[in-house]
Amino acid sequence: MILPMKKNVIITGASSGIGKATAELFASGGCGLYLTARRLERLEGMLPGLLKQGATDCVCGCFDLSIPGSGSELVKDALTRLGTIDVLVCNAGYGRFGPVEETAPEEMVRMMQVNFMSAYESILAILPFFREQRGGHIVLVSSINGKKGMAGSAAYSATKFAQVGLGEALWAELEHSGIKVSVICPGYTETEFHGLAAAEPGTGRRFFRGQEASVVARAIQTAVRKGRREVHLTFQGKLLLFIERFSRRLAMRILAQAAKKDPLRRID
Repeated sequence: MILPMKKNVIITGASSGIGKATAELFASGGCGLYLTARRLERLEGMLPGLLKQGATDCVCGCFDLSIPGSGSELVKDALTRLGTIDVLVCNAGYGRFGPVEETAPEEMVRMMQVNFMSAYESILAILPFFREQRGGHIVLVSSINGKKGMAGSAAYSATKFAQVGLGEALWAELEHSGIKVSVICPGYTETEFHGLAAAEPGTGRRFFRGQEASVVARAIQTAVRKGRREVHLTFQGKLLLFIERFSRRLAMRILAQAAKKDPLRRID
C-alpha cells in the first residue's frame, strides 16, 4: 500500500536496484527526491517517471562516492536545490569477494570509502541541519553480512559491520534529539549488484532467486514511518541470527558450509 509521506529524501545509489525501487516508492507517496549515483544519464531518465508517479520535486546529482568528500558534497548540493531534507537514505555500495589474502589494501580502502565513509560523510554534513530543524531520519542500508561475517567476504562484511556499528551508536547519541536512525539488513536481493559480483573470479553462481528490490524499499519506507531501529528481511538471515543466540559455533558452521556450496549466498 502506498502511503503519503510528503518528505524530501536523499537517496544514494539511486540509479538501479534498491535505490531505484526506493525512489519509486517515495515518489508515489508524494515526496521530493534528490537522487545521486555515478550514472547521471540513468538518473535523468528516471525523473519524468518519478514526477508522473507523484514526486513533488525530483532532482539528481552525479557523484562518485569512491572519492573522499563526495558524501558531504552531495548533501550540500541537495540542500541547495531542495531547500530542506527530511530523510537521508545511504544505500550506495558494492562488493568484491574472495579470501582476505587476495584482497589488496587499495581495494579494501575503496570499498570502505564507498560503502561506509561516504555515508559517514553524508551523515556529518546533514546532522547540523537536522539538529537545527529538530528532526530528520538517517537510513543505513547495510546487510546481513553486517551482522555475520562469512568466508570469502571479509572485506565486504567489514564495511557492513561498520555501518551497523555506526547506526547503533548514532541511535544512542540522537535518542532524544528528534533525529531517527534505522539500519536495514536486506538479505539476498535480486539487483545488478549480483550480476557485477558474479563476474568476479571464484564467485560462482546462484541456484535460487532472492527477494525483489521493492520488498526492501517497502521496509525502508516502513522504517522511516514507524521509526524502526534495525530491520532484517530474509528468512535465512533471521534464522541465522536466531540460531546464533543459542549456539554461535553452529551458526559459524552453517556460514562456512553455505560459503562452500554457494559462494554468492553471502552477498546482499
